[in-house]
Amino acid sequence: GRVESGTKGFARMQQGTGGLVQSYAILASTLFALGAAFRVMQNAADFKALQQSQVAFAASTGVNMKAIAEQLKAATSAQIDLQQAGAASAIMIAKGFTTEQITQVAEASKNAAIALGRNFEDTFNRIVQGTTKAEPELLDELGITLRLETATQKYADAVGKNRDELTTFERSQAVLNETLRQAEENFGAVAGRVPVNAFNKLGAVMTDLTMSFQQILAPL
Repeated sequence: GRVESGTKGFARMQQGTGGLVQSYAILASTLFALGAAFRVMQNAADFKALQQSQVAFAASTGVNMKAIAEQLKAATSAQIDLQQAGAASAIMIAKGFTTEQITQVAEASKNAAIALGRNFEDTFNRIVQGTTKAEPELLDELGITLRLETATQKYADAVGKNRDELTTFERSQAVLNETLRQAEENFGAVAGRVPVNAFNKLGAVMTDLTMSFQQILAPL
């Protein structure tokens, strides 16, 4: 009788523990789902804010940021989504890059990724950040050796100035010019001769579609 009573008690204890574990599992999965949903809506809100800032920027400066972002995306052969294109365009415009220079950055990134067999998004981000922040270490991995003194001296000679007299904008232009020069020298031969990664294009299309759907759901 005692053995039977102990067995039943143990069984009840196991059932209780199992119920507790199950409850925690349900709670954890619910919290995970809510967290994922929150991050999705948060991202949609960021994209909406970016679109609104593009409209405001165009109204105050006459520069159509949305059109520049779309042109940047096209220059990468549609390997980035509109949110990435918009953010990158805003950074480069803030540094004083022209639309033509932004297109050149996109093409240099595309050619470098193909020639080196690298992930396009990482390559693109390295060139954008390397040129806008003047960080040579970001470009080293791409085989672009950026020496700031050399770049600024070349620019100073071209504009007829002393290197120490260059403005912040001119120094930024010097870095951009040298980066684009080396990119063309190293990777220009593959331009238009090798197709881009089709999966990158598909991923960008899917991201844009998903973002559109999220923006519909966000207000709900």
